[in-house]
Amino acid sequence: MLVPLKWLRDYVDIDIDTQEFADMMTMTGSKVEKVDFFGKETNGVEVCKILEIEQHPDADRLKVTKVEVANGEILQIVTNATNIKVGDYVPVARIGAVLPGDFKIKKGKLRGVLSEGMFCGAEELTIPSAFVEDHKKDGIYILDHQDSFELGMDVRDVLGINDALIEFEITSNRPDCRSIIGIAREAAVTLGKELKYPEIKVQACDEEMSFEIDIQTDLCKRYCGRVVKDVKVGPSPYWMQRRLIEAGVRPINNIVDITNFVMLEYGQPLHAFDLNQVKTGKIVVKTAENGEKFTTLDNVERTLDDKMLVITDGEKSIALAGVMGGLNSEITDETTAVLFEGAAFNAENTRRTSKVLGLRTEASGRYEKGVATETSKTGVERACQLVEMLGCGRVLKGIAEDYPTKQEKVVLNVNPSRIIKNIGAPITLDEFVKILEDLEFKCNLKSAEEIEIEVPDFRLDMEQE
Repeated sequence: MLVPLKWLRDYVDIDIDTQEFADMMTMTGSKVEKVDFFGKETNGVEVCKILEIEQHPDADRLKVTKVEVANGEILQIVTNATNIKVGDYVPVARIGAVLPGDFKIKKGKLRGVLSEGMFCGAEELTIPSAFVEDHKKDGIYILDHQDSFELGMDVRDVLGINDALIEFEITSNRPDCRSIIGIAREAAVTLGKELKYPEIKVQACDEEMSFEIDIQTDLCKRYCGRVVKDVKVGPSPYWMQRRLIEAGVRPINNIVDITNFVMLEYGQPLHAFDLNQVKTGKIVVKTAENGEKFTTLDNVERTLDDKMLVITDGEKSIALAGVMGGLNSEITDETTAVLFEGAAFNAENTRRTSKVLGLRTEASGRYEKGVATETSKTGVERACQLVEMLGCGRVLKGIAEDYPTKQEKVVLNVNPSRIIKNIGAPITLDEFVKILEDLEFKCNLKSAEEIEIEVPDFRLDMEQE
């Protein structure tokens, strides 16, 4: 699990050294595999604006540019970049700057013309090429989000490459930790801090949604859907793209990025359907027909069997439940209305479907380990809140839901004295109770030999003392 530290800071106050924090997390059960520090090899790279571009007098492939940095200072930069134009904001390594590989920028001449620095591409900024937009790959990294920086700013601050990325080893019995909030919960207890959940509020418009959900199999415990109209599909804001990138997910567009953002944040996989392709006004969750042909989002036609769970519109399949959506309902630039899906699918069935079809996804990996039914609605609401925050759609009032199988509360009676003895650490009874309560367990202390504990919904691993 890749966890960007600056994302984690949204939910818990981390006020100690990063390596010390990583060591503390390992000692409290959340094993850290490694810590990477962004931007540690890049120093002295600033934001500049290109004012002029002229042809080099003695080199066909070189351009001579004039750029503005802080306080109106003008520099001359010679470059062979072909993807820049007047007015672009780009990163410039000034004289004295240091780039990866301990490469120091010095004043020099290129074919007889003075150059007072160097423009930087994704490689110099340590941004993996897999996450770089096409128009930035073969040349200079263009800074698009001009409303969030000023000339002369350190590009590490502008691009958010000035913090750490921590990789946690999450064991299969702890699906609650396969999310940023899950790790934040463990971090809050480790540090003795308060966990700050996102405050989810959806304004919604006056128009009521009209949609039907019908679950026809016990392989789906809960299914929630909410409708967004007047959708404007486009790129996500940089802050969202950067968080997805660091967590190992490639940005696609604002609607798909929202579903991935919520999945990483809450551990609840979501899916977005193009509502114009769901013309029946309903979702039916059922098993597939034996031998049914279905083309998934990766444009591969797959042969299904009658043990696989599918999402349909009552007439045709539009998604492999918990694994991947269908090409026939994908979000495109022409999408104007969206249905957000949040559901709880059977873990064993998801694992079987994924294995038989040879198709593993971020969503299937989470469903295979188990997803709490209570986060289905939370995930959909969070997605709608982000739609309103990004201004990319109009959320309709109401939510469609079928919830035939409620998640039962797990209540355990345990002997704390025996547990403390087996742990072998000097924990008092009060500390024992406080740790559990901080982890959101409800404790009823009856004696030193008995506590009644109500397990929180997200802790699917708790079954016995």
